[in-house]
Amino acid sequence: MTKHDTLRFRRMGHQQGAALLVGLIFLVMLSLVAIIAMRGTLLEMNLVNATAKHEQAFETSEAARAVPLALFDQHVFYRGWPTTWGGAIAITDFNPAVTFANTPLWLTKMDPANGGLQKQCGSPMNFYTDPTCVTRAAGYYYDPSLWDTDVVLTTCTTTSDTCTTAQQAVTKIAIVKDGSVVSAGAGGAQAQGYSSKGVGSATGGGSMIFQIKSASVVPGGGTATTITQYNQVIK
Repeated sequence: MTKHDTLRFRRMGHQQGAALLVGLIFLVMLSLVAIIAMRGTLLEMNLVNATAKHEQAFETSEAARAVPLALFDQHVFYRGWPTTWGGAIAITDFNPAVTFANTPLWLTKMDPANGGLQKQCGSPMNFYTDPTCVTRAAGYYYDPSLWDTDVVLTTCTTTSDTCTTAQQAVTKIAIVKDGSVVSAGAGGAQAQGYSSKGVGSATGGGSMIFQIKSASVVPGGGTATTITQYNQVIK
């Protein structure tokens, strides 16, 4: 082998080493691009999943609030709970089975014995006055985070009425009195010499205002809290 051939082989060796280095650089760059793309995809998936869980929690919060309100209306009308729930109203008068005629499962869920309707001082909730056994913190009525839970409901996120704890959505509902008002025209009949169309407040011209907070947690960690004002007409 001549000196010229030796130099030629050395150059070829150098060229092969450079190609390997360039190939490694491209491989690293492609790997970085792939990793960044995967991280972006995973982030988008997490965002979509979080949004879906939040929407599920929001819908659960909105739907669950209507369940205790059905009995809440009866409670206000009769000024108490049925005897089977620790109240003083005859069960034949209160008749919660009529309220949940199409969904009797909710009647069981609302029963204080099953942890649905919460108790204070050992008795079912009273929405008109504060219980004597409880001392309210300063600013209680203006801070929803301090409101006591009145109703706890568990719902299945599956199509079945029964499911495991991991498949349950839990909703805590707080009902706080926010004042009372006399309907427009109520009591005005006396001032008008009973010649107007006003009605006396004792005959149904008044309302109680309540704030209702519904906080739901669904499987996967989705949470949502909704607060609404409820106008309960005194009948």
